[in-house]
Formats: sequence, C-alpha cells, structure tokens
Amino acid sequence: MNKLSSRERKIAYFVGMLVLLIPIIVLGMPSGGSSNGGVLARMRTERDLGEASLGRVDPTSATMNLLLLGLRGVAVNLLRMDLDHYKDHKEWAKMRATTESVIMLQPHYIEVWRFLSWNLAFNVSAEWDAIPDRFFWVKEGGKFSQRGTLRNQDVPELFWDTGNNWGKKIGRSDEWRYFRKYFVSDPNTAQFKGQADPEINPSQKDNYLVAKDWFITANQKEETRVQHIMMRALFRSYPARSTLDYADAQQRDAKYVTRENKEEEAAALEEKFNLARTIFAQAFEEWTQDFGKTEFQTSQCLVKMEADEDDVKALAKASNVKEEVIHHWIDHYQKVTNYRYWRERARAEAETDMAKAHRLLYEGERAVKAGELERGRKLLEEGMGLYAGMLAKFTELATEELTVEEGMWGVLIWHKALDLLGKPVPETYPLKKLWDAHQEMLPTLQDRYNSSSY
Repeated sequence: MNKLSSRERKIAYFVGMLVLLIPIIVLGMPSGGSSNGGVLARMRTERDLGEASLGRVDPTSATMNLLLLGLRGVAVNLLRMDLDHYKDHKEWAKMRATTESVIMLQPHYIEVWRFLSWNLAFNVSAEWDAIPDRFFWVKEGGKFSQRGTLRNQDVPELFWDTGNNWGKKIGRSDEWRYFRKYFVSDPNTAQFKGQADPEINPSQKDNYLVAKDWFITANQKEETRVQHIMMRALFRSYPARSTLDYADAQQRDAKYVTRENKEEEAAALEEKFNLARTIFAQAFEEWTQDFGKTEFQTSQCLVKMEADEDDVKALAKASNVKEEVIHHWIDHYQKVTNYRYWRERARAEAETDMAKAHRLLYEGERAVKAGELERGRKLLEEGMGLYAGMLAKFTELATEELTVEEGMWGVLIWHKALDLLGKPVPETYPLKKLWDAHQEMLPTLQDRYNSSSY
C-alpha cells in the first residue's frame, strides 16, 4: 500500500467507502411511498419499534428538550407527576393532553399503559358526581387500554386489562346497574342515538361478553409470550369466569324487573332467572372442560384441575412422578383458583329447582313489601323448601357466605310476615338448621331490614 501514489491511495479509499456504503444503504433504507425500506426498516415495522408519533410532541416544550438529551425516562416521570397534579386540581383537559405526551414518549413501556388506563377508569371517574360523567371516564380508561393493545399487539397483560375494565369496572362498581345499561345504550344519545359506543361495543353485547372476548384474546397472546401479573392458571380462567359473571348478573338484574301487571311481572322474573340458569349451565361446561382440562406445568409435573384417576395416572407417568404428587398439585391449583367452589356453584345454579328457589324467595319478599302478607308467606315457604333441598344436595355451598345470607334473609322476611299476620313461628321449618347455625349474621340483616321500606 505504501508503494502506491497519493492519487492511487485516494482512489482505493474512495472505492472502499463505496463498498461499505452498499450494505448500509441496503440495511438502513427508510420506508416510504411504495417501498418497504431496508432490512432495519422492515424489522422496525414488524416489531412495532418505530416512534414516528414523537413528531407530535410540542418541539418547544421541556419534554422535547429532555428527549433530545436522551432523558426520555426523566421526561416521562415528570409528566406522570404533572398527571397527579392535574387530577388533584381537576384540570381534565391538561391531564388528557399530558397523558397523550406520556404514551408518545413511551409507547412500549407496558406499565405506562396499565397505570394510566387504570387511573382514568378508576380514579378520575370517581371524581365526578353525575353517573353518566363517571361512565364517560370509565370508557376513556378502557379505550386507552384498547389503544395500548394496538401499539403492543403481543402483550397479553394489556388485553387482560381491557377485559377487566369492561367486566369488573362496568359490572361490579357501585354504579353497576347504570353502567351495564349504558354499555349497550350510551347516555350520550345525541352522538350514539341510544346505541352502544361502537368503539367499545360494536356488536351491542353485554359487558361481560365483551370482556370475555378480550380475555380469550389475552389467553391467545399468552400462549406465545409470558405474562407477569398473576399465576398462569388464574390468568387463563378469566374467559370462563366472565361467563359465570354474566350468569350472576342476570340474577342481579332480575331484582329490577318491574311490571304493572303482577302476572306479567311474575312471568318476566321467571324468564330472567331461567336465563341465568341456562348461562350457568354453559359456564359449568366452560369451567370444567375448557378451563378444567387445560394442562399447567408446575415445578414438578404437569397438572390439570379436572382430572379423574386415569388422568392422574397418565400425568404421573408423563412427568415421572408419583400419583401423590399429582394429587398434591391438583389440590393446590384448585384452592388457588377457587375451582371447586365455582364448579359446585355453576352446577347448582344450573338446576331448575335452584332457579325457582331464587325466584320464589325474591317474589315472596316483594309480596311482603307490598303488603300481600299471606301471598308472601306462601311464596317464601315454598322457596325456603326448595332452597333447603339444594343446600342438602350441594353441601359445599351450605357454608358459603352469600348463599347463607340469601337463605337467612328469606327466613327473616318470613318471620316478619308471620309476626304481622299474628302467627307463631313453627318449631320446625325449612332452613331452620341454617337459621340456628348463623345467628351471628342476624344483627346485620336486621339493620338491613330496618333500613328498607317495609
């Protein structure tokens, strides 16, 4: 090389530079127009690593100044502090704008999406007095989570969060009766014309069924990417749990069925409780077959919760462990997921007599409240008899708090009806054993009775 002239060396350097530029151009060519770009551009697109949205951050802001210095994390922390300040001072417009800046800076930081969606749905919504306003911010939280799934399509946690918002937040908050109605008939009638907001419920479905769809997708994502928010068996139980919640919601909704005509009201109540019974039957199949037959890897062996002795033998052989080990892990997983309770609950609620017992106890209570004491007494006695039979058949439910409370409440109302009728309480009657065994609940139930309009 030293024998080359200065001019020849320059030519050699130039040729070398051209040769080195070729792979750089091929690898780094940007995408645009009809071109997919180079290898790196295609990889960014496939893995959703491009941050084109950063261009929407105000270029004169402190956020951009920090970003240009490579302090993106610091910028996000400062913005999250601003979010708390704006929430405390009820500056909603600034809070929303700041939220947008945060996700522009950290679109793949999962905890940002999780925290901010939860903050909108649970914290911000609670700051409003009017229930439609609260529902609006619950929607904002859920929509924010949905946006997170679009930017992070392989992250099961975000799909689970979205399902949890549409399921638990809509169906279990103090305002659940209104939220469930708004979910299929949005209170913003000017925009949605009495229909659901299509961004969250395009198919006009019950909130628990929409939640179930999101949980199913979360499980599909979880098959290829590990989630880090809960035990795997719990995570994968949520589609079936949504069906259980959907059935339970039908029973809760039944208590708000009213008709001017008593016969029509009785027919509507029977239809609602029978619908719940049908859904519980479906939930039993999903819980015991779809979820119960799913295999999970423990530290020692494969296990599934719905396993007979043949299954235990097969699992023990496949894992090269003793059958006692399989039984131990089945018991552990069933306890963690409350598997046996939900299996027994779904099986019991699918029974015709259980649905009828719920209906009769409730109809009896309504009759007593309306002053129809003799009719209420008869309905309650018939319901108590069916309910006692169900508890004898499904013994695991006989000590469950909500089950016991329903039976105790029915007996209490029946006692009150007898007192108003001037009749003594018989020495024996259905549910007497339950009544005697749970007298500790009586003060709370008595307070509930006194606060009701009887």
